[in-house]
Amino acid sequence: MVDVDTALKSAAIDRRKAKKGRDSSKPKRPGGSVGIEPFDPEVFRTKEIADTYSMWLVLIGSILTALLMRFLIMPGMGEPGPLLWLLPLSLVLILPTLHRLILPDEISDLYTGGNWFRAGMLWIFTWLSISIVLVNPPLADISAPEAVDARLVFDEGEESEDLVARLDRTGYDIDISIEEGQSEGSMWLLLDVRDNVAVEDCSISVTLVKNEQILLNSTINGANTTAIAAYDDLVSGNRSIVSILDEGSWSDPQGKLRRTTDVGVAVDLGTFDTGTYELRYRIDQPGDPWPLTTGDAIYKIQILPSQ
Repeated sequence: MVDVDTALKSAAIDRRKAKKGRDSSKPKRPGGSVGIEPFDPEVFRTKEIADTYSMWLVLIGSILTALLMRFLIMPGMGEPGPLLWLLPLSLVLILPTLHRLILPDEISDLYTGGNWFRAGMLWIFTWLSISIVLVNPPLADISAPEAVDARLVFDEGEESEDLVARLDRTGYDIDISIEEGQSEGSMWLLLDVRDNVAVEDCSISVTLVKNEQILLNSTINGANTTAIAAYDDLVSGNRSIVSILDEGSWSDPQGKLRRTTDVGVAVDLGTFDTGTYELRYRIDQPGDPWPLTTGDAIYKIQILPSQ
């Protein structure tokens, strides 16, 4: 005989086994055990279409913004300003509104915060990359030329042999000791001009003033063969040459940092006597979309009779 308690336990075990067998025979939903929703191809397709619309909207908008800034805004500015980056970046804030105005509601309503973040990043980097292409050679030039070195040299006399010992420079103040306060030869300004496109398009302006009297006001072109030949002759000769730039040949005595595309020009400053002179030079270039310049470099040169 089987008592009632044993029979009930046996029946419960049989029911659990039967239920387990029925559950194992049913097809399981992927990810059901971890709570993943079932894959709906139609929903996925709709989201992909919405993302594609957003991508093309952002790409076209950012490219048009870069073109607008380059060909309409920049030519009217004359020089760099915060508007060049402030306006394009501020447009990121209106991307949600732009989507809702252009795209149908059934598409724009699908976008979430993640979509706006991705759209913003795509806008910024597309605008930035297109802008870099549009403002650099060969399409444009916004990089000003530079004088990588500025040096002084005398073509004759004792000053041409030992100018290093006679010259004392503190910043833009230069003291030169000359026998009897009068130079035998002319002092020359040697400029090493560098640009990323065409040095020959640069114009070099040099002014020399003494006691408010203009002694020299000269402008030469970067392709001036006479100035280039004079530079080569003065540098190749056994003369004492002194740089007046901190980052010039003082720090690069062997000329290792000089590039083959650099152009050297020489400007005759004339003879010097005792007194104080103001030397000013500037390099300009007709850039695109605005003119380019190095700005004025101003030196005070004092000629002293040697003791």
